[in-house]
Amino acid sequence: MNSFIRNALAALVVAAAGITASAPAANAGGIGFEFSFGGPGGGVVVRDHRRHGGWNRFEGHRGYRDVCRPHRAVQKARHMGVRRADVVRANNRRVVVKGFRHHRPIRVVFANQRHCPVLNVRR
Repeated sequence: MNSFIRNALAALVVAAAGITASAPAANAGGIGFEFSFGGPGGGVVVRDHRRHGGWNRFEGHRGYRDVCRPHRAVQKARHMGVRRADVVRANNRRVVVKGFRHHRPIRVVFANQRHCPVLNVRR
């Protein structure tokens, strides 16, 4: 129990020193601070968020896996019953897939976000 209290106090001292040292730099919008107890990653971590475009694991990040890739949009359209589905347009906001359903042309518009939500269906 004494070692736990000693480690907790040491971590608290280091955290306090880190907060006071990083406060002026935090106003510049570049340094983040984490503090955690227990587990294999327990301890104090100071990160420079200016690297990698300001991304860290706690912030929202529009990475490659967070977009609707064209082949995923085609798979989803086929699951909706669209035959001969093909991507005709893709940009950073939407993915347009055309094909046939019930022997008639159909166009499905997906948002370029995770899980490809359907925006519009035109028959």
